[in-house]
Amino acid sequence: MTKPNGALLALAACALLGCGSNTDAEDAGTGAKYGAGGDGSGAVASGGVSAQPGSGGAAGAPAAGAGASSSGGKSASGGGNTSAGSGGSAAGGTGSGGTSSSGQGGAVTIEHPPLDCGPVGYAAEDAGPPSNRVNYVIVGDGYTATTVETTLKQHIEVMLKRRFEHESGQPYARYRKFVNICVLKAVSDNDGIGNGPTAFDGGNGGDRLAKVNEKKVSAFLDANLPDTLEPDWRAVVLNQDKWENTGAHLMLWSGGNADAAGAALHEGGHGFHQLADEYGGDGSDTKEWSEVNTTADATKTAGKWDLWLDVVQKGLNVPDLGATGKQSVFEGSRYKDDGQYRPSDNSMMNSLFCRPSACGNSKADLATSFNAVSREQIVFSIWRAVKPIDAAIPPAGAVVNPAKLQVAVIDPAVIDVDWSIDGAVVAAKAGGTFDVTAQSLSAGVHEISATAYDNASEDLVRYRKGECQASVQGDYCHATGWKNSTQTVKWSVTVP
Repeated sequence: MTKPNGALLALAACALLGCGSNTDAEDAGTGAKYGAGGDGSGAVASGGVSAQPGSGGAAGAPAAGAGASSSGGKSASGGGNTSAGSGGSAAGGTGSGGTSSSGQGGAVTIEHPPLDCGPVGYAAEDAGPPSNRVNYVIVGDGYTATTVETTLKQHIEVMLKRRFEHESGQPYARYRKFVNICVLKAVSDNDGIGNGPTAFDGGNGGDRLAKVNEKKVSAFLDANLPDTLEPDWRAVVLNQDKWENTGAHLMLWSGGNADAAGAALHEGGHGFHQLADEYGGDGSDTKEWSEVNTTADATKTAGKWDLWLDVVQKGLNVPDLGATGKQSVFEGSRYKDDGQYRPSDNSMMNSLFCRPSACGNSKADLATSFNAVSREQIVFSIWRAVKPIDAAIPPAGAVVNPAKLQVAVIDPAVIDVDWSIDGAVVAAKAGGTFDVTAQSLSAGVHEISATAYDNASEDLVRYRKGECQASVQGDYCHATGWKNSTQTVKWSVTVP
């Protein structure tokens, strides 16, 4: 449920074939929540947009075998087999009923209604109530009534596999229960981009960029998303294997390309997290841009990542395997070889390609991860949209002689809870259930509070003031989201 300040600054795609080529354009235009309203490819295709009714339900976990790419940036044929797994919705959320833990500590689980993605959508990830989750909405273009049930789902499963299983997808796996993902099945008359008119007129946007008709996409979302779900993050996946992708307020990636999963991560780095490309190109640029992961200051990084200098990034999946290595200042970033510096030698925002097969644990593959600066920005972006607590049981306020108090947090693995009585912490990291009876409180009124907070270590988050550096301005400023990562609820408890 993102509440952005102003329009999101549209960043153009990184449609790189490899780092070092200055072929990506940058779109400096801005647009409101549903985009700038541009016509995209222009004329409206005949027949309009039809929709395939969806059956709802969460998609299962993808099978191993997401496609690989050949060396040198050329996409390899094939993409590996994917299949629906057992999957399952994440715990948490508001709603009636539910089962709570008993005794001191323990996670509190509250049932919530299944995620409603509308009549033509399905929940690829049902993380919890849309009012307290990031809502990522993906719509397909170039899929027919048949292939929205087959090819589209396969493309989504391959994307999810790298997002949640490989180190390069972190920190999304850690914060998996924080993000809902809805996929909307728009039906095109023709299967595949370039084979005739499609629902959103998808195609080439110049060089290696993709484009669609944004007005059509906005109208489709307006018509098909329920009122209960406000999209924070919007994307279109194109049914093609070309290397054409765009990272902007409306993110685009080509689902049939062997490196599609990496492209989706990279373009999301632009579109939702406002990260810069970290590869260079001909020329020099000494301007201090507002993106947090590029700087013209080779000494102090304009305060953007001075706390990360000389830190060797640990992995989140397996800490000792690492990720992008030493964080420093590496010259060559934001399309220029001279004058701009990036935080790591390689990263997801530089060259995203795993070689020569599906992403593994080689040093080169791990180096395609988001570096420490970008990971931290992703965490901040997520916290801009959510708060730790889904529900307090009973509701915060005055209560008389309760046996226990509870808070249901988004994910107990990520969020710790400290319990206090009359201002003094009596149970740190004690879980969502507090046994009031066991406290033997004296008669009278006592204030009991639960403080829930993100337990991320300094290996993940170092800038904890909840404010942005002076060099990071406007819609690039996401660090204020960290303020949301701590939340306190209070009860005034009367003991007879």
